[in-house]
Amino acid sequence: MAPEQEVVYLFIPTQAVGAIIGKKGQNIKNLAHFAGASIKIAPAENPDVHLRKVIITGSPDAQFKAQGRIFVKLKEENFFSPKEEVKLETHIKVPSSAAGRVIGKGGKTVTELQNLTSAEVIVPRDQTPDENDEVFVKISGHFYASQSAQRKIREIVQQVKLQELKHQSSGTVSPHHAK
Repeated sequence: MAPEQEVVYLFIPTQAVGAIIGKKGQNIKNLAHFAGASIKIAPAENPDVHLRKVIITGSPDAQFKAQGRIFVKLKEENFFSPKEEVKLETHIKVPSSAAGRVIGKGGKTVTELQNLTSAEVIVPRDQTPDENDEVFVKISGHFYASQSAQRKIREIVQQVKLQELKHQSSGTVSPHHAK
């Protein structure tokens, strides 16, 4: 069975877009090939934007490789000072049914996640789920913090999906259960 394809939105400084794409698109092509992921840079929504969205689609391993190379490239190209760690914002989508589990009772899970990974994790309130009934989780931090948070959030989503499957197969209505 093929690993599940993940979509991650990574936000890079607008002035770094050329360095990521490279001459005639060579850098981004090499990066996509190396990582085994699809990598696209969304067009700027207006001329004043400071961040551009990079859409990365691939397996968990491909995500790790692609994001890692982008973080390294931004450091090599001096978009961050030598002493400054490269910190980027990443957005991942989760089913709206799992958003509450990511937050946890009284924000407990999200706080533990932040303490464990050193990444800032935000599940914006009042989000309207998209056409797939998914909402965004925003993650900010250095590469390993971001990767760690992404993995932990995906584990929570998998647990929610498994529980939903169990409840569907047993024909029971899922009660809200607290940890």
